[in-house]
Amino acid sequence: MADRDEMVRRQRALAGFGEAALRSNDVQEILTEACRLVAEALNVNFAKVLELDPATNEALVRAGYGWGASVVGKVRLPLGERSSETHALNTAEPLITQDIATERRFEFPDFMREHGVVALVNVPIFVPGGEPYGLLQVDSREPRDFDEEDIAFLTTYATILGPVIDRLHKVSDLRAARDRNAMLLRELQHRVKNDLAAVQSIIRLRSKGASAEVRDELRIMSERIETLRLVQEQLYSREDVDRVALRPYVQQLLENLSALHRGAGGPVELEIDVAELDVSPRVAGAVGLILNEFTTNSFKYGFKGPGGRLTVSLAPSSDDTAALRIADNGVGFATEPSGLRRGTGMTLIEGLARQLGGQANWSSEAGVRLDVEFRLGDGEAGS
Repeated sequence: MADRDEMVRRQRALAGFGEAALRSNDVQEILTEACRLVAEALNVNFAKVLELDPATNEALVRAGYGWGASVVGKVRLPLGERSSETHALNTAEPLITQDIATERRFEFPDFMREHGVVALVNVPIFVPGGEPYGLLQVDSREPRDFDEEDIAFLTTYATILGPVIDRLHKVSDLRAARDRNAMLLRELQHRVKNDLAAVQSIIRLRSKGASAEVRDELRIMSERIETLRLVQEQLYSREDVDRVALRPYVQQLLENLSALHRGAGGPVELEIDVAELDVSPRVAGAVGLILNEFTTNSFKYGFKGPGGRLTVSLAPSSDDTAALRIADNGVGFATEPSGLRRGTGMTLIEGLARQLGGQANWSSEAGVRLDVEFRLGDGEAGS
């Protein structure tokens, strides 16, 4: 019968295993710690967790304590008719071997004899649903008559191990599925980026020899495609495959547009103040297209002669909304805001604002200003 010190040691082992299981999601780390704790609780030399491999009808020494480097993760035990492990699994009961030298029912592997194992206990481990995972095995270098309290402790320990192992395997499977999906999504994003670049190349080829009006329309189309390509580039450069950092995206977009229109008039100063916001690709694409349309029309219609200034600010206005303001100090609107051609740029901006759950508000005092307050989420608010 276990004395008080032994009982305390076993309670600490159970508590220690519970803490370890909560602290880590690493299967190998948890099982190794489980072996160490159970060996110390029972004052035995060795402990190991055997994992079944139904495909080969073997049990892998998945984790262990006290064994040499050639055992854990390498040794496989055949689950034949004369295997003590097979007997324990078939009966679903702990199996005690007091002395392997006098045991005639079973055959024992050489590595156990080489390590001086004399006595052992096999305890089956079952995961939720009743499927066997493997065995918890403790081994002693001395003959030992494991008593009922020893077996009760080991049974409790194995009963706790089963659900923990099941949870850890599910976590591992989910992580593997997540990583694979992330890899596939990155591959898709890369292909989309390449496809958009290919379309831009086709547009450039089509522009050669086209009329001035056609070239102008193709350039506008190419700029819109570039806006979407930059979204894919931002996604591909981040670990978070479904969020776009607005600040670098807006900065790069506006600098590209400024460089593209450089030489069409006087110098244009950019003032950009964008908060650190991560949004979905859909929101980033809509914001980018709004910026593209406004900026293109500012360069084309608003700035005359000496150039001017374009300011962009974007910041949260509440927990789930943000405020976008774009303004130039150009010539402004005439009687009608015709500087942004109603049939194209202005109409597109207003449609994009509605897609974002907002509304485009125009003003023209010293130039043209656009204000859009939009939702940061992905929900679309009508048309």
